[in-house]
Amino acid sequence: MSDPQLRPAMRNLAERIAAVEPPAGLEAAVMEEFDRAQRRRRAAPRTLALCGALAASLLVGAMLLHPTPKAAAPAESQAFYPIPYTPPLEPYERVLVVQQQVPVTELIAAGFRVPATDPAGTVRADVIVSQDGRARAIRPVVFSERSIR
Repeated sequence: MSDPQLRPAMRNLAERIAAVEPPAGLEAAVMEEFDRAQRRRRAAPRTLALCGALAASLLVGAMLLHPTPKAAAPAESQAFYPIPYTPPLEPYERVLVVQQQVPVTELIAAGFRVPATDPAGTVRADVIVSQDGRARAIRPVVFSERSIR
């Protein structure tokens, strides 16, 4: 405080403030408002915790209702489709799985729907051949299950 006029002015202000009496209910009103503000602050963490728990339960529910799609199975684990009008394989029969190019016209003649633009084309497929040399089932390698039935 280097200003010589500031010190007497501050002393004068302090004397005038000390002489003023606050209203009777002012202290009680200030303390009541302080308590009310403190109650609101304490309720905020509880509210946040409740909102977090609700959000987590909604997330878990959404995950249970909409499971993640499974990846497409490799060709080795997809099902073979039996060729119509052939006898089923007996449990004791030996089979051979051969991958070959099958003409689209033969698949159409056997009753399969093939999404090919050129009926003169071929489809790469795994074919189960029984021990008597007949083709018994087929698993197209380039088409999905949906498109062959």
